[in-house]
Amino acid sequence: MLKITSNYPQATGVLDKYKRYVVQQTKSNLTKGGHRASGDLYGSVKGYIQKKFNRGLKGRLTGGSTMPSLSFEMLDYGKYVDEGVKGSKSSYMKNAKSPYKFGRGTDKKAVPVEPIKKWLAAKGMDKSLAFVISRSIYQKGIERSMFFLKPFKKRLAPMLNSYHNAVANDIAINIANRIQKKMRSKLNKI
Repeated sequence: MLKITSNYPQATGVLDKYKRYVVQQTKSNLTKGGHRASGDLYGSVKGYIQKKFNRGLKGRLTGGSTMPSLSFEMLDYGKYVDEGVKGSKSSYMKNAKSPYKFGRGTDKKAVPVEPIKKWLAAKGMDKSLAFVISRSIYQKGIERSMFFLKPFKKRLAPMLNSYHNAVANDIAINIANRIQKKMRSKLNKI
């Protein structure tokens, strides 16, 4: 009986190439779009490839691994800048499909003032404008920039095709190696 165990090197390579592209393009879009005021969001954009190795009941490695997976990470407010936020009174047309919305009612602290004060200080502007800017953002919303979603979607379909082919190749190579190993062991016994 042949066991199929693989660490999926070709599939991992495809994911790594896609990860590097998305992270580089995301950071480039942030720089071009002027969203890099503090640099915190720019520095927080990262991609991770996870590989879990198969383990038995007592935690011992049994060989092989599950297929690698890819995830991206950034500061929480990055999703609001990327997908936009609908305002309480009006919203940008681009944000019509955004899942995020500033609420209506008496909640005047929907947009925090402190980060705006820091931004104003960095720009050399009067900090007393922070409340006015905060209120404007609350009413108008935040226009989406798609700094992450554009590069993510642009190469997703070709990456998935390459990934599936790479997984198939990794499994085929593993099976061929197992067969070759069994044949060698049988030939050595003769």
